[in-house]
Amino acid sequence: MNRIGVQSTGCIRQDNIEAGYLMIKEAGFDCVDFNFDEYLGINDVLAGNINDVFDRPVEEIWKDFEPHVKAAERYGLSFEQMHAPFPMLVKGRDDISEKMTRITKNCMEICARMGGKYIVVHPVTLAYEYSKKEEHDFNIALYKELIPTAKKCGLVICLENMFLEKNSHLMEGVCSDFAEAKGMMDELNAFAGEELFAFCFDVGHANIVGKNLYQAVVTLGNSLKILHVHDNDGISDLHTMPYTFARGWNGIATDWDGFLRGLKEIGYKGVINFETFRCMDGFPMELHPQVLSLLAAMGKYFAKRLAGV
Repeated sequence: MNRIGVQSTGCIRQDNIEAGYLMIKEAGFDCVDFNFDEYLGINDVLAGNINDVFDRPVEEIWKDFEPHVKAAERYGLSFEQMHAPFPMLVKGRDDISEKMTRITKNCMEICARMGGKYIVVHPVTLAYEYSKKEEHDFNIALYKELIPTAKKCGLVICLENMFLEKNSHLMEGVCSDFAEAKGMMDELNAFAGEELFAFCFDVGHANIVGKNLYQAVVTLGNSLKILHVHDNDGISDLHTMPYTFARGWNGIATDWDGFLRGLKEIGYKGVINFETFRCMDGFPMELHPQVLSLLAAMGKYFAKRLAGV
């Protein structure tokens, strides 16, 4: 059956990483989605306040992250997927964009050393200021720049479906048209000469812009290699646990049955990975073990559904 995982943010405290990995293991998880973006947040990038955590020689960076590998190994946990800092573009600040490219390459190096197979690198949404072709061409160029590092590290770079906030409305961002996203991956893989690009399907992002989860998964097909599983109310990007929101007369807000039906139809064998950091933030720390146990139980339920058990 599919293995289950949870992101590091919300679970691993930097002042006691040992306790975090033990808690994840005792809850029943198999692996961890490591968040490099926790060390360099989106607001800091947008403000140009970029720290040097990932902008140093790789050997220096590795000293800070090797303890995570050792702690995970002690509890039989692996790092299947990781998330690079974002965004890769800050309008009018070419210096920041160049720095973020360098930082992403360093994160890829560390990802490989930690045993990761997939790294999520967010595509850039340029809607309302550029044409779709310009948006497409920019992202193709962005990802092509990462191909040599991906080949060197033996990594697969994953695109992710994004949303856009404009005038207090949430709308589809880049890669939310899943047929177009698949075409972008095909173009990049053809250029690379091998399958270096795949997809991370973010359930919450799809739900928030009203996508049909079943159709999205089936459209992505075997390009879908990793998941960000979380729930929301269809209005805000809440990153909470599945089945949190119900609409009374209208049933469950998120179509979890359709999502699982799609995964089963395409024969998804990857990790069922939860990106539920805000769910963790919402509970007192004393309850985190129980919260993680419930998430792990959901993951095992999903895995059984996919296995037809």
